[in-house]
Amino acid sequence: MVKRTARPAQAEAGGAATRRPAFARGASRQVQGKRCWPWRARWLTAVASVRAGSWAAICVLGLLPWSAAAEVIIEDDAGRQVTLPHPAQRIVLTDGMGFIALALIDADPAARLAGWNAERLDAGARMQMEAALPALAAVPDIGDPAAGGSVEALIALSPDLVVLDPFYNRSSTTIRVLEAAGIPVAILALTPTLRAEEPHAGLLRLGQLIGREEEARTYAAFADARIARIRARLAGLPATDRPPVLLEAHAGRGTCCLSPGKGEGIGDFVDFAGGENIGAEVIPGMAGPLAAEYVIARAPRVYIATGGSYMAAAGGLVVGPGAEAEAARQGLRAAASRPGIADTPAFATQNLHGIWHGLTISAINVVAIEALARWIHPDLFPDLDPAVTLAEINARFLAAPLTGALWIDAAE
Repeated sequence: MVKRTARPAQAEAGGAATRRPAFARGASRQVQGKRCWPWRARWLTAVASVRAGSWAAICVLGLLPWSAAAEVIIEDDAGRQVTLPHPAQRIVLTDGMGFIALALIDADPAARLAGWNAERLDAGARMQMEAALPALAAVPDIGDPAAGGSVEALIALSPDLVVLDPFYNRSSTTIRVLEAAGIPVAILALTPTLRAEEPHAGLLRLGQLIGREEEARTYAAFADARIARIRARLAGLPATDRPPVLLEAHAGRGTCCLSPGKGEGIGDFVDFAGGENIGAEVIPGMAGPLAAEYVIARAPRVYIATGGSYMAAAGGLVVGPGAEAEAARQGLRAAASRPGIADTPAFATQNLHGIWHGLTISAINVVAIEALARWIHPDLFPDLDPAVTLAEINARFLAAPLTGALWIDAAE
């Protein structure tokens, strides 16, 4: 659960996740809608005094701490307290995929973006977003902080908040330098994770930090309801009813196969959707290679490939924003025709599917989870349509809608 307090406070041990914070009982300090009760009370008191003839109250109004009413205090994903004097207006994203999260809760996300590392947002997605938000093209690209991105250049942008992806949490020096320059840093995972009690915790915290908490809660509720529907329908599913699934990441590049393992990542989607991720049996970390012989022996009944426009140069699967469905389908069939995959039951039955990798690592990965559930258990989810979910996300939430062949089936 996200915590917001009216005053700086140390993290509480035990029970903090379920205790209602002070603002829920009427002590909110963040300006949003009507949650400014303390200063409203002082203002009304002062006005009442003026009406009673006390002109000294005018002086009181001039001395009221208006800026304090907008103060925002959260605990980020790393357990660090982050304090802002007011909701952030100029932020930096160290992971370009985080822009999708920002675009879910901010009607003009490009105007709030002081800089970003656009590396992981592939060309197809970026092109669509810049078409919808022309100002995005002018936002400075700070590069990858882990690959020598300049902290000095970041400071020169004068942001009032840097959102640091947890991947860069190891760079404690960068955090110290930024905070010494007076720039707050929040470590936030903006990609929902199925392993967390609150999958959208990072998005909810971002909403608080930029004054869009209600928008963040609305989207989180929307996605959580769809996740809950899948969980409920698969409750009690016997292990024998979980088909073996080969999920190949960045498919079509080289020999078979790069697969997710036991580590947190897209392999969790397979397990959650009622399948058996064959890579988890032999790969202890997030991802690793599978030998063709192992794939053949495990006989996966479902094959799911990820790709994107970034795979074009390598001759891999090109699927995602702006992609044409038939071209993507041909790329999927080519990827599945490689040695190892072509000798599986999945290939024999053409139970072959492709999905934009960016969808699986973005704030809207609920769409990917729905797609996997439908592919792995079509009998249990005949009414599940990720296209309907994406259309609603585009219409209700995303400031820059994503369209095109974001996923495809070989059989169509």
